[in-house]
Amino acid sequence: MKKTLCALLSLIIVLLSVTPVLGVSVFAEDNVVIHDEDALHADSYKIVNTKGEEVFLRGLNLGGWLIMEDWFCPVNNNATGDVLTYEVLESRFGTEKTYELMNIYQDNWIVESDFLNIAEMGFNCVRIPFWYRNFQSDNNGTWILDENGEIDLSRLEWAVEMCRKYGLYAILDLHAANGVQGYADHAGHVNNYHFFDQDEKGEWYRAQAVELWRVIAERFAGDPAIAMFDLLNEPMCNVPMTNRIHSRIWDFYDDCYKAIRAEDPTRMITMIGTWSVDKLPDPKEYGWENVVYQYHQYDKKESDYTTRIANGWACYYDVPQYAGEFHPVGDKVTLEYAISAYDANDVVWTLWTYKGYNSWAAWADWFCYGSTDDEFIVDIYNDDYDTIARKWGEVMQTNSGYFYEGQLYKVAHKFLPNRKVDVVPFRNQWDIDRYVAGEVIKGNFSGNNECSMCDMFMSVKDVPLIGAIMRFFHSLIHSISTGKNI
Repeated sequence: MKKTLCALLSLIIVLLSVTPVLGVSVFAEDNVVIHDEDALHADSYKIVNTKGEEVFLRGLNLGGWLIMEDWFCPVNNNATGDVLTYEVLESRFGTEKTYELMNIYQDNWIVESDFLNIAEMGFNCVRIPFWYRNFQSDNNGTWILDENGEIDLSRLEWAVEMCRKYGLYAILDLHAANGVQGYADHAGHVNNYHFFDQDEKGEWYRAQAVELWRVIAERFAGDPAIAMFDLLNEPMCNVPMTNRIHSRIWDFYDDCYKAIRAEDPTRMITMIGTWSVDKLPDPKEYGWENVVYQYHQYDKKESDYTTRIANGWACYYDVPQYAGEFHPVGDKVTLEYAISAYDANDVVWTLWTYKGYNSWAAWADWFCYGSTDDEFIVDIYNDDYDTIARKWGEVMQTNSGYFYEGQLYKVAHKFLPNRKVDVVPFRNQWDIDRYVAGEVIKGNFSGNNECSMCDMFMSVKDVPLIGAIMRFFHSLIHSISTGKNI
């Protein structure tokens, strides 16, 4: 019966569209690794390695991996932030089982082949957002320990090792701190902003974050695969401008800076101004050296991008500028314009983001890889443990067959001179083994090599009901071919 149904569906596909032919070629190259001479530091407004060569960072964020946001991740927590996800799951399954589920998700959302993908696409760095609950089992500062009784940083250690293996620089980003640093879901919890409170609890929250950075700096001291430490994502985000007290942010940065310098004196450190460089102090005021000034940009007009860049350089701080996250909103400016503006004005950048999971992820230029199979979105209130484990299991891997080519790389690839591919690759362990042996499989295809319907539907995606039809048939075909339930 399964064979008959597969044959029938295949016939329908052939009649409706011409399936793109997959061309596979093999090329060999030496294994790429990052060595001590590749370590980066700031030199005036440029980033250079120890040989004095400029390294212009062009990278991707690994958004949604170590901290989820429900607008592009397979979870429904009503956009309140990952704190609610943990609290609800802990109330239902307990802390141990909650972390088992989170480990299943994190083991699959990003795997080794993703780092190979990113390197082959021509990016040279990844920004890795994480939060305190990756290392602490509660909101009271209880560290998660490994089998040796040390603070468990194994997830970050693995990511940095993958970057070193595939010639990528890592930017470690504290995306959400205990106490919540702004009114936004990506800070962990909407409307629960207490990180900058001027009381004993606020001081404790900030001390916790400083200690986390000290631990990370001690563990990774001198590691050349790490480009920089990103101290805190979007502090005071969505706080009304009249209530933002930037000196509190600066003083926190200074505490982190001193803690890091005591453990890792040569590490490059980036501080973000919310939302522009001119919201940061002259680094000489604090005695900061080897720092990069960062901003994020989600603006609507071309002039917004050129003005932001100009304002940053007009400060004459003599430090590199870094656009850590950006994406135009609305239809007055294109992503291509934003990237070209950064490139032309010496602003290094990391795009938001590598992969996404929602009803429009496959055709949005927010993602290199997207999935619209929303039946795998977890209902944290009602799905049982086994259902969540299945939804966050292997189907979340980029090469699972449920992800296919988004639009982000189609725009970005022309700005990546070291790219090996012009379309996103879909890798597996066999590819990795060959890469380590000195050769890589290069696929010349326009989408997921397991999905022959995606291109056909892309051309009619705006037709009413076509999205639902696409998701149904896409899921049906994959469930048949993989033997998995829809």
